[in-house]
Parts: sequence; C-alpha cells; structure tokens
Amino acid sequence: MVDRLFDECKSDLIAEIAQNPEDGERVLDVLMIAKYLERIGDHATNIAEWVEFSITGSHKSAMHGAEAAAR
Repeated sequence: MVDRLFDECKSDLIAEIAQNPEDGERVLDVLMIAKYLERIGDHATNIAEWVEFSITGSHKSAMHGAEAAAR
C-alpha cells in the first residue's frame, strides 16, 4: 500500500514539475520526503513480520516461498 501511495505521489509531483518548472527544487524536496516515508513503511513492515515470527515461530517468507523470493 505504501509503495502504491508513493507511486501516486511521484506521478503527481512529476506533473507539478512539468507545469511549474520554477518549483522543481521544492517539488524534489517533497519527493525525497515521500521516498523516505515509503522506506519507513517498508522497515515497519519488516519489523512487524519479525515480531510475528518471534511470537508464532513462522515467518512470512517461509509461508510464501516463491512469492517472497520474487520480491
């Protein structure tokens, strides 16, 4: 979900730069913030998966071997 939101944000920001090139630096700063938030979301997901493992003894990658390997 976070990846999809980042992709939407990126598309919107590209359109903004195309319409207002003078705002390029500001828009780039917003894009970088969006990317950092996306990475935070990825890390939070990884932490949650390992917390689940510590409780259940089962890790998501073991349950979805081929799917997880494709990522």
